[in-house]
Amino acid sequence: MLPTIPQAKLFESIGGAAAFRPGRNPRVTLIAEQDDPRLERHCRRAFPGMEYREETGETGFVLRIETAPDEGITAEKEPGREGTESREASVRAEEKAAAETLAGRKEGYRLRVLGNEAVIRAADAAGLFYGLQTLLQLLEQEAELPAFAITDWPDTALRCMNYDLRQTYSKPERLIAYLADFARFKVNALLIEYEDKFPFETYPELVHPKHALSKEQFEELKRAAREYFIEIIPLQQSFGHLEYVLRHGAYKHLRETEKSTGELCPSRPESYELATGLLGEMMDRHPDSRYIHLGCDEVYSLCECETCRERFEGVRERAFITFLNRLIEFTASRGRTPIFWHDMLDKCPEEELKRLDPRGVAMIWIYNGRNIERDVTVLTAKFRTLGIEVMGAPSVRSFDWAEHQNYPVIVNRVDNLRQWAETAGKLGIGCMVATNWTGPFSLGVPYGIFETTWYPMLLHADLAWNRGSDTEGYIDRFLQVFHGIPPEVGHGKLGNYRIEDYYDIVWKLSDEVRKNQEYAELIGAMHDFEKATDRSRAIHKYAYRQELYPGDEAERRSLLNNYQRNHRKRERARPRMQAALERFQPADMAAHFLKSRFYLHDYLERTLYRELGMNMDE
Repeated sequence: MLPTIPQAKLFESIGGAAAFRPGRNPRVTLIAEQDDPRLERHCRRAFPGMEYREETGETGFVLRIETAPDEGITAEKEPGREGTESREASVRAEEKAAAETLAGRKEGYRLRVLGNEAVIRAADAAGLFYGLQTLLQLLEQEAELPAFAITDWPDTALRCMNYDLRQTYSKPERLIAYLADFARFKVNALLIEYEDKFPFETYPELVHPKHALSKEQFEELKRAAREYFIEIIPLQQSFGHLEYVLRHGAYKHLRETEKSTGELCPSRPESYELATGLLGEMMDRHPDSRYIHLGCDEVYSLCECETCRERFEGVRERAFITFLNRLIEFTASRGRTPIFWHDMLDKCPEEELKRLDPRGVAMIWIYNGRNIERDVTVLTAKFRTLGIEVMGAPSVRSFDWAEHQNYPVIVNRVDNLRQWAETAGKLGIGCMVATNWTGPFSLGVPYGIFETTWYPMLLHADLAWNRGSDTEGYIDRFLQVFHGIPPEVGHGKLGNYRIEDYYDIVWKLSDEVRKNQEYAELIGAMHDFEKATDRSRAIHKYAYRQELYPGDEAERRSLLNNYQRNHRKRERARPRMQAALERFQPADMAAHFLKSRFYLHDYLERTLYRELGMNMDE
C-alpha cells in the first residue's frame, strides 16, 4: 500500500500497466452533476499548466487527469485489442463494485490510476476534492505512480481541528493558510475559541488592542474555510472561562464571587444579557455555521454567592442546568445547534439531569486515563437516554501536568487519540474534535506553540477518517508524507523508533528533512532549550548542595562547572528559540513565550546565582 495520511481504506494494486505521471500540461476533465467553482480552482492550483474542460453529468462527480500525449510514459508492451477489451471490462466491474461500496457514504471517493490516466469518482464535491488530495499526496512522494485503485470514505462525519486564540497563537496569515493544510488531510471542521481576538462590534471594549483579528482577516478566514470544505464551529464561552470579560471594571460585578475571575453569577439578569449578547453576535457573524459552542466547562464557583445558594437551594447542578437551558433556548430558537462541554454534568444526579433541554449537544472531553471506552460509554448512555446527542473531544495538546511543555506530551496524546478512535467507532460518535489548547486558561502559562502539534493533529486526522488505520506504522507514514523522509532513511540512520518517539528523533533527522523543515527546526530549538535548562544537571536543582556543604571546594567547583555549561547552552538556545518563534508568531507574542521560558532563569541569575558567587570567569 502506498503511504498516505489518512491511510486509505481499500487499496488494490493493478499490475502490468504503465506508470502514471501528470506532466506539466495534463488534460483535466471535470464532469459534475452540479456546478461547484471550487473544484476548478483546486484543479488549477494542482495543475497550473493544465488544459481544462468541464461537462455536466447526470449523477455524481468525475475528475479525469490525462497525461499530455507528448509527455506520456509508454508501457514496455502495450496490450493487444483483446487485452484492452478485457482490461476495460475489468475496470467497469471494479468501478461498479466501488460504487456499491461507496453508496450512502458522504465524502467517499474512488481513485484509479492506470496507464496515462488518473480518474476520481465521488458522489459529492467534497469526496472528489478528497480524492484529489490523495492523488496529490502520492505525487508529492513519487514522480511516477504505479497502477492502482483506492476506494475510500470517512468513518467520522465531522473531523474537527481546534484553534484556541486565548494565549500566544500563530500569525493571522498562517491561521488562514493552515486551513488548506487541514483539508489536504481530509479535515472538514474547525472549532475556534476566539476570546478577545474576535473583532466584536457590539462589545468593542472586549477586543484585544493589538492581537485581535481584523475584520478583513476574519472574513478571509471564513472564505478560506468555505473554499476548503471546512465548517467553522465558533466557541463563545458563556458561563465560565470569561476572564477576558470579567477582568474589566464594567463587568466585574457579574462574577459569582470576587475571587471567581472567570465565572458568571447565573442569578444576575445582566449575566444572561451579556452571555446572549456575545452569543448573538458570534452567530450573526458566522451565518453559515450550523453549530454554536457555548463552552460552559469548569464553572467551579457555582452556588457560592448568597443569592444563588437561596435560589437553587445550594444544588450546583441545578444552578448550572437552569442557566444552560436559557442559553440553549436562545441559540436553538435562532436555528443553531448548541454544544456544551460535558464536565459540569459528569456526576449530575438523574433527577437534575432530566431537566436539561435535549436540543443541546454534549461534547465529552476526557484527555487522560486508560478507561476512555468505559467512561465515555457511561456518559453517552446517560445523555442519549434523555435524547441528548454527544460529540467526542480527545486532545492533541493539553495540561498533562506539564504547564511548561514545549511540545505535546506525546505518550499521553497518542494513547488518548487511539482510545477515543476505538470508542467513537463502537458508540457511533459522528463528530470528533482534536482539542489543541494554548494554555491551561487565559491567565496561565502558554504551552508549546501550535506548530509543534502537527504530529498528533495528523494522527487525529488519520484516525477520524479511518479508525482501523495502522497506528504502529504512523510515524513512518508521517515522516515520509510530512517531512519527505522515507522509512529506510529514518531507520537506517536511527535504528528502531516507535509512534511516541517523534519529538525525540525529528531533530536528529534534520539533515534528511525535505518538507516542512521549519517545524523540525522549531522542535529542535525547543529541545536545545530543555537540555540547557531542565534535562542536564540543571543548576537551580543542584544549588542546595552549596548550603549542605559550605566551604567545600570540590562542591563549589562542580556547581560552577555546571553553571557555566548551562549558562552557555541557555544563551545559545535563546536567540535560536526567538528566531524559530518569530517565524510563526507576531514579535511580541514570541517575546511573551520567550519570557515564559526564560524569566525564572534570568531571575535566578540576578539573585540566587549571584548570591552563590556563580560567574563565567573562573
